[in-house]
Amino acid sequence: MGTLRAILKTPDDLYPLIKLKLAARHAEKQIPPEPHWGFCYLMLQKVSRSFALVIQQLPVELRDAVCIFYLVLRALDTVEDDTSIPTDVKVPILISFHQHVYDREWHFACGTKEYKVLMDQFHHVSTAFLELGKLY
Repeated sequence: MGTLRAILKTPDDLYPLIKLKLAARHAEKQIPPEPHWGFCYLMLQKVSRSFALVIQQLPVELRDAVCIFYLVLRALDTVEDDTSIPTDVKVPILISFHQHVYDREWHFACGTKEYKVLMDQFHHVSTAFLELGKLY
């Protein structure tokens, strides 16, 4: 009910909201069918909140690259922010993180909620990254 009230207070925003919603649905239909891409775009929606919608409006090739790089940086940030990881374990992981992106088997248990899922199933992100063009 609160959303309806907000829309009625600013009716000029209704058309752009509908247009944005339709664009988001169209972008969802363009997600590649492979499970690793499905995981990446689902995680993007769960961990990025406001950026997911913007990223999904990009042209396909750029959209895939930005999605993956966002998830890589979010994973790196998850390791960095996890205070339960001892420094002597955390620092080597952070230093070598750029190498883990190339390893389809790598994952690391840390974080909470969606971030834990991202880290536990990071192999999906690595697989998608390795499918990006050489420019990336």
